[in-house]
Amino acid sequence: MIPRLKFQKINVPQEGSVIDGTVLSKDKKALYIDVSPLGLAVVRGHEFLSARNYIKDLSIGDKISIKIIELDNEEGLIEASLKEICAQQVWSYFDEIKKNNESIAVKIKEANRGGLLAEVKGIKAFIPASQLSEKHYPTVTDGDKEAILAKLRDLINQEISVKVLDFDPVTQKLILSEKEIQSEAEKQKIAAKYSEGDIIKGEITKVVDFGLFIKFGDPSIDGLIHISEIDYQLIEDPAALYKEGDIVEAKIQNIVNGRISLSIKALKDDPWKDIDDIYKVGKKYQGTVLKTGSLGSLIEFEPGIYGFLKNADASEENKEETKLETQDKKEFIIKSIDKENRRITLSI
Repeated sequence: MIPRLKFQKINVPQEGSVIDGTVLSKDKKALYIDVSPLGLAVVRGHEFLSARNYIKDLSIGDKISIKIIELDNEEGLIEASLKEICAQQVWSYFDEIKKNNESIAVKIKEANRGGLLAEVKGIKAFIPASQLSEKHYPTVTDGDKEAILAKLRDLINQEISVKVLDFDPVTQKLILSEKEIQSEAEKQKIAAKYSEGDIIKGEITKVVDFGLFIKFGDPSIDGLIHISEIDYQLIEDPAALYKEGDIVEAKIQNIVNGRISLSIKALKDDPWKDIDDIYKVGKKYQGTVLKTGSLGSLIEFEPGIYGFLKNADASEENKEETKLETQDKKEFIIKSIDKENRRITLSI
């Protein structure tokens, strides 16, 4: 019997689709990518030039994604583009830099009356004059525009450190700030005056769903009180307790890179401190049902002291009688107390 030949089924992609490949070779004008079993792809001409900053960092064997422009060019190769792929990666880079509050070094290429122009990863960036540090700000006595421009031009070819202030991939807008670095340095300098454990008094400047922003000290600095650090009892909405302008005392929990985390809770008596003297395993205590869910119910015995009743630990007998509703008051048996993790398990 003649053996059957096995053929590999190839799904041929459409023009405009994105495929993966391996860098095979590159020169000054073209990049070749192995996209087996489809064959060989090439990035060249305008497509090569538009992605040159990305291509120069590629090595033979690197795995990359490309966009198909033409499936079969005059040389029998797949004509490909890296432009959109590069753009996605570049804007993701700026997003990460901004999220992580990192600084980058840029070389000034041009200047106009509004500020400075640079280029980062092939994207034109603008540094407004208002976002320059005191060192580089074009101060002139009479506000002469030509004198300001001359001072800005003195910065051409200089390298300065900046942070990403704003960006928009759609409009290709990238705004940088040198002033932000100076602000961070000032914050760290002010924060260095304080230590963990210090008690401060400050004004609430903003109330958000995750906590309170506080301004304190002279010169002033901002701090955050996370919702979990407001009180030992559960807080659902900080705005129900505090408003902008309120003066509060708080304890400094930690200081990281000039950012100060505060706690109001740390200045209050900890209800768990004497838990072993007040609550005993195996005994019954009256509690109030705060929440019920698919796994069980959260019970409050006093502000800051909570227990959890799994549905499986509710009485199997007379289930209708042991069905719990929010705000129900009932006696519960303590099964266990985990002081270290502040957990109490219950049964009925």
